[in-house]
Amino acid sequence: MKFVNVKKMSLMLSITAALALSAHAQDAQAKFKLPYDAHLGEAVLPAGEYLATLSLDGSAKAYIVPAGHAGPAIIVLPVSTDEYASCKESSVSMEREGAEWSMRSICFAEPQIALYFSATAVKAAAASIAPAAMPGR
Repeated sequence: MKFVNVKKMSLMLSITAALALSAHAQDAQAKFKLPYDAHLGEAVLPAGEYLATLSLDGSAKAYIVPAGHAGPAIIVLPVSTDEYASCKESSVSMEREGAEWSMRSICFAEPQIALYFSATAVKAAAASIAPAAMPGR
């Protein structure tokens, strides 16, 4: 009789643990449109519509795929997260440096989590100029 109770208890604990873990690892999604080509880490996302899926399995990350899955997907790791973000709608923020755009964050409205990405250093061509000769005095 004791063995049956232990077995039932073990089954109930396993189900409870599985439900708790699956609730924690639930994904959120955000659909967004980039009006410009945007840098995201080393990748450049062409202007267009995208779907970002948040994964909290282990560490926070986002899977970004073009709408309609027509193109490559990327996995992005944020430099920081905000688990108390206050966005009413899922959104993306972008930053412009010169003629280049970078994607800085994605805010997922439903779980109220924002992912922040590092600024992309835009490589500028530097001209090398030889020092001018100074006339003698």
